[in-house]
Order: sequence, then C-alpha cells, then structure tokens
Amino acid sequence: MFQELLDDCIGERSLLLGNGFGISFDAAMNEDNFNWDSLLDLCEIEEGTELHQLLVNNRFDFELVHQKINSCIDVLDLYAPVSPLQQHLATQIEYLREQLIIAVSRSHPSSFSQPRRGFGAAANLNRKINNCRNFLNGFNTIYSLNYDLLLYWIRCHRNQNIGRDSFTRLNGELVFSHDSQANYFFPHGALFLYRDGVSATKSGSSERNPILARLENNIANGKFPMCISEGTGDQKLDEIKKNHYLLYAYNRIKDSRGSIFTFGCSFLEGKDSHIIEAMCLSGVDRIIVGEFNPSPATEYRLNHEFAIVQERLGTNKQVIIANTQGAQIW
Repeated sequence: MFQELLDDCIGERSLLLGNGFGISFDAAMNEDNFNWDSLLDLCEIEEGTELHQLLVNNRFDFELVHQKINSCIDVLDLYAPVSPLQQHLATQIEYLREQLIIAVSRSHPSSFSQPRRGFGAAANLNRKINNCRNFLNGFNTIYSLNYDLLLYWIRCHRNQNIGRDSFTRLNGELVFSHDSQANYFFPHGALFLYRDGVSATKSGSSERNPILARLENNIANGKFPMCISEGTGDQKLDEIKKNHYLLYAYNRIKDSRGSIFTFGCSFLEGKDSHIIEAMCLSGVDRIIVGEFNPSPATEYRLNHEFAIVQERLGTNKQVIIANTQGAQIW
C-alpha cells in the first residue's frame, strides 16, 4: 500500500525516516546492524553503576554527562586536589569515551567499511545503494530522525553527493548556514554533527580520513556528536530549541506541502509527539505513516497518537497507515 500511494502521489512529497530505514537495509543485505534504539544499547556500561545511572538521569546524553564529570573534576581540583575521587572520575571519563567509540563502531553496517568479498558482492551493494538513491531522489525533502551513518554513506556514495544539507565550508570547517535550497535535515542531530555553541558543525570525510575514523578520533579527544535520542517529545523539543540548526531542521518539517510519507518511525508512547505536531502544523494535505505489516492493534495505536496531537492542536490532517512491505527502496 505504501508503494502504491507513493506511485500515485501527485505534487510535492516529503519523507521522514526512522530506524526502520536501517532495518530495511539489514533485510536487504542479510545483516543485523540496526536492531537498537539507543547508543547505550551498544555499550558495555553495566546497569546499576554510577555511570549508567548518570546517563539515565541525563536521558543518555553522553556529551552532557561528559561535561558534568569534567565540571566535577574542576571543582575537586580546587577544593580537594588530592581526593581519590578525582582520579576515579578521570578514569570514568576515559571509560565513557571508550564506550561511545565502541557504540559508534557497532552502529554502522560492515558493508560500507569492509571490502566486499568478490565482484558480485560489491556489485550487489552498489546496485542496492543506487536503488536507494533513486528512491530518495523521488522526494522533494528528506527528514531523518536517525543519527547513524547509513544515510550519510548513501548520500555520499562514490563521492557523488545527492541533496544539500545546510552546511557550508568556511575556514576549513563545515558550518551550519541557512539554505533555502537544502533538502536533507536531521532534527534530532546525528553522529556526524557537533554543537558549536548554539549552532552546529558537520564532520566531513575523505579517503585518507574516512568519516568513521574521524568520529572515533573526535570522541577520543572529548568531542561528542550531537544526538537527541531519549526522553518524551516535549523533552526532545526543549533540547532542539537550544540549538539553531536543530530548531531550523525541525521547523522545516512545518514548511512541508503536498504529502509527507514516514518510513520506519514507530511514534511510540508520545516519544515523538513533537514530530507529529510539526507534521500536523505543516501545509501537507495528508500524512502517510509507513509501517511494516501493521497489526490492527498497531494501526489503532498510531491513529490514536496522531488523534491526540490533532485534538490538542485543532488540526484535521488526513492520516493513512500504510504497509511498507514491498516498498521499492533497495
């Protein structure tokens, strides 16, 4: 049904990607890379430890936890410079960095980072990537709630970039710049985006210094990616409002017209109510919610999530729950 609605769609169309995008890649490549919800799922930080509790208390914001531990060390350096706690916290910082590097290395498909065995395997990967690029090019605008590297690699495959993402090179850095022609946005951040005060910068890549190596090196040096991944919709929106790029990306959803398709977005328990709100406040005529083989219970839950937001906003967008089985992405 999703594919049929897409084929019959007339006018402007936008696409909102969730974790199901990565899962669909796994299914196409017979791999298992994206069966996780949070970077913490990929770490080896033991539940019940102080570090784990600190991450929980701060909604798994690795950068914020890193800052808090550093601030504590600075205070101890002034008030208790010989305290054994100071050395323990320094060890915790190194462990936090190591664990995030482990999580990042586990959160990407081996297909892109390891040589494929034989021409057939490489040709198969290239064919699927090109199919996906064609699929993405069928939309006017793409919004991704994912912070992994899959879409990054798809867009930059063989250095033949598709789309624009509001980052411009300035003094050797890729910095956020308002761009009316941009059509790729990451309102929850991503592993390749970094806070720059209240703005953002983007990590580039090259053959000599590939993106994954850059990310791991940045983390090792205490530079953490900007990822808004936990909390309720209201909590996420509060974090989004603190950063000019994230707020710009989020507000662009409200600029959507025609039809907006979502693919692989679960919209569970109000965790993305702010995204539903942005879609309902936009100029779209209908919202097609793509879900793989949805059960009647899932359809009811999704319709209910949208109904709650629409009642609060006083909007009446047409919402269609569409089965994504058979969608021609890969």
